[in-house]
Parts: sequence; structure tokens; C-alpha cells
Amino acid sequence: MSETAPPHPTAPEPAPAASASRPAPVPPPPSGTEPREPDPLATRIRQIAEVVAPTTLATALLLYYGYVATRSRFEYFGVPLDMADLSNRTLILYGLEVVYVPAALAFLSVLAVVAVHAAVIWRLGAAPGSQVNLFLEALIGLVGLLLIGRALIGILVIDPDQEYPGTTAMALAAGPAAVAYAIWIFGKERERPLVPARLRRIALACVVGLAVAGLFWASTEFAWAAGTGRGQEDAEKIGERIEIVLDIKEPLVGLPSGVTQIPLPTVGKDPAFSYRYRGFRILLTSADRLFLISGTWKHGVDQTIVVPHDDTVRIQLIPAP
Repeated sequence: MSETAPPHPTAPEPAPAASASRPAPVPPPPSGTEPREPDPLATRIRQIAEVVAPTTLATALLLYYGYVATRSRFEYFGVPLDMADLSNRTLILYGLEVVYVPAALAFLSVLAVVAVHAAVIWRLGAAPGSQVNLFLEALIGLVGLLLIGRALIGILVIDPDQEYPGTTAMALAAGPAAVAYAIWIFGKERERPLVPARLRRIALACVVGLAVAGLFWASTEFAWAAGTGRGQEDAEKIGERIEIVLDIKEPLVGLPSGVTQIPLPTVGKDPAFSYRYRGFRILLTSADRLFLISGTWKHGVDQTIVVPHDDTVRIQLIPAP
């Protein structure tokens, strides 16, 4: 019997080299879950708003400060600003005279707040969860609560004329902000916010609203006090201003102290100028009117004289000695 040889085993065919290095296909993400790139326009608008919004608020506060200070300055002499009818440009220029100091203080305050915030963030990162951090958070929150209490007392109890200008207003602006900041750093250190997102947005809107209201309120009180002080300085140095010699046709009634009336010789039946007045100083020139006070003007004693600034009067200017 003949034996049949076993079949010769065949070697497996090698896989193509290209298939060994080909990565496995990645299934496409389901619809609706694709990552969205941030809208460049929205990002740019947010970046601009972060700069423009604080700048706009600061500019509005400074312009408002200048307006209120100018109003207080001229009301010290018994001249309502509405009666003066100043142009917007003139009003802004008058306001700029008193706005430099509060502008410098405002920007220094912003730098101080930024420095304090940087120090707090550094402290929280240096020793997370320490007792010092907990004490710092509690201290900031306590200061905020005390400021809120002071603001309520100032609103409900204290007479505004019996406190330093801006005390209640600044307490109202800073108190809620300090409490909100303490809550924020407490949640940031523990990586879990204490307030839900919806309530957090409402609380943030209230804190911003109170801060803006308090800043404008404080700006009004500071500006009114600064304008009154500027009016007092003007009254003390009024004798150093240029003297105006006024010739008019009709006599003035109720001359302030320090002003003398000199009758002028008349020629013809209808003289143009019959009276001359010496001792006046120009307080304000607006449109077609002159606001005049004497060189010895005293608050509560003398008055401000208003005459037309047209061809019915004749003026001469004499420089101060």
C-alpha cells in the first residue's frame, strides 16, 4: 500500500505594509455635540465692553462732578446756573477747573483696589484652606456688613447736613461690594460657589446698581462742597479781579457796598449814558448779560447785579493794581 504524502503547509500571506501604519478611523461626533469656536465678533465686543464700560462710567462721573460743582459755585453768589444760560462748552470748561483732584483720587482708588485684589488672590493661592484665609474672608465680609449698616443709619437716622459729605453714599457703594467679594473669594477657594447661578446674577446686578447709585450720590455731595469752597475763594479774592467801569442810561437801584455812582453830563434831550458806576467786578459773562458784584462783596450781605451786555451799556476795563 502506497502512502500519500501530507499536504505541504502554506505560509500566511503578509499583510500590506501600508495597512499596518494606518490609524483606525475615528467615528464622527454625533450631531449637536461638535465643539463651537468662540464667535470672534462677540469676543471683540466683550473685550471692548470690559474697557469702555468703566471708562464711560468714570467720564460720566467726572462730567457730572464738574456740572454740580459749577452750579454750587455760582449759587454761592445767588446766581442759578439755569439763569446764566451757559453753553455746553463753557460749562465743561468751568467743570474742568475743579475735576483734577477728584479724578486723581478716583484713579488712585482704583489702583488701590486692584492692589488689594492681587494681594488677596496671592494669599489664597499661597496657603489654600488655611485659617488665615478664613479670617481674611470673614474680615472682608464683616467690613461690608458694617458699611451697609452705616449706610442705612445715614439714610434713615442722620441728618445729611450733620455728616461729612459722601460718608453715607460711599458706605452704600462699598458695603454690598465688600460682602459680595467676600462670598466670591470664599467660594473660589473651595471651588464651589455659595450662591446658585441665577441668584448670583440677580445679586450681582443689585450690587452694581447700588455701587453706581452710591458713586453718583457721593459725587454730588463732594462736588457741591467743592463748588461752595471755590465760591468762597472767589469771594475772598474778588478784589484782585479786573475792575469794570459801567456807563448806563437808567440808574441802578440797591447798589452793593463798594460801588459808587457818578452822574455824567448830559447832552441833548435823550442822552445815551447818564450814570457811571465804579467798583464792580465781573463774576460771569453769559450770552447778552453781565453778572457783576462789588470788589468788597460779602456772602449774605451784598447782591449780584445783572445788566445787559449790548449797546445800551458802555464798559471800561481797569486792570487790578
